[in-house]
Amino acid sequence: MNIAIYQYHRSDSVSQDMNQSAEHLILSAVTMCKDKATELYGPGQNFIQYVDMKLDMIQSNYMKGAYVRPELERLLEDIHLGRIDTVIVTYMGAVASDFNFVIAFYIYLCQHNVKLVTVREGERINEMMEQALEEFRKKAGL
Repeated sequence: MNIAIYQYHRSDSVSQDMNQSAEHLILSAVTMCKDKATELYGPGQNFIQYVDMKLDMIQSNYMKGAYVRPELERLLEDIHLGRIDTVIVTYMGAVASDFNFVIAFYIYLCQHNVKLVTVREGERINEMMEQALEEFRKKAGL
């Protein structure tokens, strides 16, 4: 199984522990993601890491009208090419803080039959996202 681990380090945010470096925070997050994937799917998974460290936003080739970070765009491209089976993140805020973008990201994963997993919710995040998507559709009149 090809499991993508995506992390975004907001360099403008302040760490709870000021002594932790960005690299340490990312390594810790990646390790948590790998541990969750191993817990769910067993050892021997193929992990592909995507880590954005800067705030440069680029126009997405895969999500019309969206601006994404370069490594996130590379992840979207690999999903489009069928290279990814599952995406795991520590929490949805690691993808985006904008609700509309999170919904668009989830829809994109669904369109490509890619599972979503978070460290806290595991695979249950898909149920939660489906509920959020249904509420979004109701509010939008769809």
